[in-house]
Amino acid sequence: MSKVCNYYVTFRCNDTCEFCTMWRDGESSTVASGTVVLGKEVFRQLKKEGVTRVNITGGEPLLREDIPELLQQAAHYSLRITLFTNGILYADKANSLNGLIDKLFFSLDYPFAEMHDRSRGVECFHTVIKAIKLAQELGQKPIINFTLTRDSVLYLPEMVDLAERLKVFVYLNPVYDFSGTQGFETATLNHIRYYLRRKLVLINLAILEFIKAGGNKVITPRCRATETTITVLPDGKRVGPCFFNQGGRRGREDICSSCLRWPYIVPSFSRGFDKYFWLNLVSDKINKFKAR
Repeated sequence: MSKVCNYYVTFRCNDTCEFCTMWRDGESSTVASGTVVLGKEVFRQLKKEGVTRVNITGGEPLLREDIPELLQQAAHYSLRITLFTNGILYADKANSLNGLIDKLFFSLDYPFAEMHDRSRGVECFHTVIKAIKLAQELGQKPIINFTLTRDSVLYLPEMVDLAERLKVFVYLNPVYDFSGTQGFETATLNHIRYYLRRKLVLINLAILEFIKAGGNKVITPRCRATETTITVLPDGKRVGPCFFNQGGRRGREDICSSCLRWPYIVPSFSRGFDKYFWLNLVSDKINKFKAR
């Protein structure tokens, strides 16, 4: 099985999201973004190692002035690109990005402007909506990335209604680290699962089951980050087993206790024949069927 790469192309961000700590981390902000030449070498090595999919993340990736050139290098090596953006700068770069992204996720925290803007610390709701519409006009298939917290999950019906009005998919993404309040009660998880029946809603059932079980257990870790994921920082440095546990034992450090960090846990579900493996497989097939 091939690995997936999480490529943090920059740690800079133009949001101050309430559930994200990266913008508060002064040490990370000092890590310089790389160059296109460096990116080309990163992609060359990934291709050589059998990687087929790269998640372009940050920070806010579109703050990289050279992001179109960087993604062109990924295309040169036939790598499938998933890009996560807050959408603020998308209109400025949309034409130069077109055709270079396989999956394009726009972050929306709430289906209402005032609440979303408060969560982000920036007035950007209407900018994101315009960005989603522009992506559609350019032939992209944008996806709303809806980070579910204990607050925002209350507005799940309205977010699904918004996605249906926009005629875009919405991916329900439970928050993985929000000052220790990431857990949901069983009734809430069942409420989220209910929306799987909606045509434009994408859910990973393994995620919901993993939350119910309390996340990763350090005694018997479910994390397989070492086997499934490569992490590259803006300066080209690789860290492991994951971005959050650099240099530690996979799944066994204190920070790994109850871990729900989906960029590493979800790929881990593809290893080991347990309920998470099968739920992840079924969810993938359902989501792909919906996207046809």
